[in-house]
Amino acid sequence: MLASGRKRTLLKPAELIRRTLRAHLSEMIERESRPPRRITNVEPLPRGLMKRVYGEIAREGWDRVEAAATAAQPGPQMED
Repeated sequence: MLASGRKRTLLKPAELIRRTLRAHLSEMIERESRPPRRITNVEPLPRGLMKRVYGEIAREGWDRVEAAATAAQPGPQMED
């Protein structure tokens, strides 16, 4: 294909490849790309709930939320 294209266009093979890539690479990427996958099977929270949760965090202050999250974690285990 490259040889016949070279004969018909009188372009060097490298230039023929460059021009073909410039003209068609973006449509090829769009056609061959896969839609983004979710990395979890947990459904996202509804937007209203997220606004409410983040509103509560803003009112309470992040330090209080972080302290509660840290307290809920199990202690470290030193057995290796």
